[in-house]
Amino acid sequence: MGKAVLHNLIDLLNESDTDVIYKILIKFIPETEPLPDEIKAIERAEKEIANGDVSDFDSIDWGTL
Repeated sequence: MGKAVLHNLIDLLNESDTDVIYKILIKFIPETEPLPDEIKAIERAEKEIANGDVSDFDSIDWGTL
């Protein structure tokens, strides 16, 4: 069975079943190790969150950006 067969089967699914199938399929996709700059960005974000140096999404005035 090839990917084309799976693709065609997915096209036959009811829309309500796509979430379940997604959760199953995503488990088969290999994870990649984060790059050094990605690790630094995550660490920086975690520090900023811990220090309260972040803005609430709802408090941003998107009209001035």
